[in-house]
Amino acid sequence: MNKEKVYFVKLNELEKIKDLLPKFSSPLGIKVHFGEEGNITYLPASYVKKIASMVENPTLVECSVLYKSPRSKAKTHLDLAREHGFDFAPIDFLDGPDGDDSLAESIKGKHFSECYLGKNLEKYKSLLVVSHFKGHITGGFGGAIKNLSMGLASRRGKLAQHAFMKHKVKEEKCIACGACLNNCPVGAISFNSEKKAEINPEICISCSKCISVCPTGAIGIPWGGKDIKVFRERLAEYALAGTQSRQCFFVNFLINITEKCDCAGEKMEKMTEDIGVLVSADPVAIDQASYDLVAKQCENFEKQKGDEQLEHGKEIGLGNRNYELVNM
Repeated sequence: MNKEKVYFVKLNELEKIKDLLPKFSSPLGIKVHFGEEGNITYLPASYVKKIASMVENPTLVECSVLYKSPRSKAKTHLDLAREHGFDFAPIDFLDGPDGDDSLAESIKGKHFSECYLGKNLEKYKSLLVVSHFKGHITGGFGGAIKNLSMGLASRRGKLAQHAFMKHKVKEEKCIACGACLNNCPVGAISFNSEKKAEINPEICISCSKCISVCPTGAIGIPWGGKDIKVFRERLAEYALAGTQSRQCFFVNFLINITEKCDCAGEKMEKMTEDIGVLVSADPVAIDQASYDLVAKQCENFEKQKGDEQLEHGKEIGLGNRNYELVNM
């Protein structure tokens, strides 16, 4: 059985990555996450700057988010990116000023025949996907696949991926603090007669912001249910759409590994010590290797799961779960 090569590079030897990078066709976009306001464990700009120095004329590319945040509009997203140190290259918000500019990409998927990505993606012939590998509330983990899928999707595409995930409130844990109400972008949450938060499933867009801001863990999604599986498979299909018709290469940083993703606007404790950097031409193989290395070092990370991203990715031809780890 064929194995994809995944290269391991130590954090203090990042210069070795340059020899692993292909010759990119221009224009080249570096897909990155700028970190949420209040988050301190996102991938530091200094590491992305180091990678950017290894290629010619890169542009940092990103899309806006669904929930209330400086990252929901291009203008304030740009301000936050600069504040977080991403001032060393041009930045292109692919989905326009409000996240509504879409490019339709056709695929043959289980859930989608058409995916809606940021419109400006059409001008990039190459993508260097630089991802921070960490946990994720609904995806299980976030790495190259999620950076491609949710990260390249326009507002319409993000909504399509989240659809069917029904959030629920555990009333015994709700303290009626109002954090979920104040952060819901569509006003789907209110207090019931018992002064407990209640989510209207007809209005909810399943962006999951309420889960990330709840201080008591009162809001969640039924784990193991079909909705979780569907969401993770949809991530893989949108990732496939993002890689079509363009040259792609992947770098995963296994540092600042937290339970939740970089969209959480809060300070989080690291789950384990930093591991290093993985490099590969295969998004499934690099995420599989990343998960295996983190889970081996941190038993608590195993509960993150997220296997459906990898398995469905393999099934639809996004990549290969079998890999050979090569130490550089």
